[in-house]
Amino acid sequence: MAAERLNSILNHLTPSKSGLSAVTQQNPDDVVITLAIRTPLTKGFKGGFKDTPLDYIIYSLLKEVVSKSKIDPQLVEDVCLGNVSEPKAAYIIRAASLAAGFPNTTAASCVNRFCSSGLKAVQDIANQISTGSIECGLAIGAELMSSGGDRLAKPFHEKILETQEAADCMQPMGQTSENVGKDFDISREAQDRFAAESFRRAEVAQKAGWFDDEIVPIKTRVKDPKSGEEKEVILTRDEGPRWGTTFESLSKVRPAFPDYGDRSTGGNSSQVTDGGKPSLSSLREAFK
Repeated sequence: MAAERLNSILNHLTPSKSGLSAVTQQNPDDVVITLAIRTPLTKGFKGGFKDTPLDYIIYSLLKEVVSKSKIDPQLVEDVCLGNVSEPKAAYIIRAASLAAGFPNTTAASCVNRFCSSGLKAVQDIANQISTGSIECGLAIGAELMSSGGDRLAKPFHEKILETQEAADCMQPMGQTSENVGKDFDISREAQDRFAAESFRRAEVAQKAGWFDDEIVPIKTRVKDPKSGEEKEVILTRDEGPRWGTTFESLSKVRPAFPDYGDRSTGGNSSQVTDGGKPSLSSLREAFK
């Protein structure tokens, strides 16, 4: 018994080879993120980026990466964009990278893993660094959901639809949300209470300025939907947090997908969002 307790103590004193302690160990071959910034996250179809093309959002972010990191663009060997909705994303990331000052020797590509596309881009760059393919890369996630989303225009081929799980891939996201709520018995009340707490925390963070150092101001133009008049604006803050949101107010919002269930609403679901976030990664040794 005493030996087991002693071994337990020794395990606490010995650096772990996994988990957070492994991440914080400073080895020359660690893959580290040296810069992480983002645009404000604006409301789709009616927010600050609704009239801004995706290519300009990405170009603006890449320019800010160069400006804030002070890195020589020649050192960046690959740029990977995570994006769901834009079929021409591969063209956009290549052209935007060149326009932002990266040389034609800096490769560019795009990946799509739906909601985790930005994370997939980070993983792609990190994996390349860890295997020695590159020493420095840039990952970026960006979406212009105002452009219409990613719903399929027509069903899959009839042979594919013969497999039920394959046919289920045609389900819209709202139906998926309701299915998950049913499968895990997550009630409307539980979702509303969780959402209310999320809004409260976002309000506290926004008022305290906790997001300010990660958001880069983006200058763009917004068109008035009624008059058609355009004006220049500088976007500096997220539009999603609705100050003063309560459980009681969320409880009054109608279900967004009544054909599939009554749990998910416009109040307790994530908003349709425009914006982007890049991160610059490298070997630790390269930045000593």
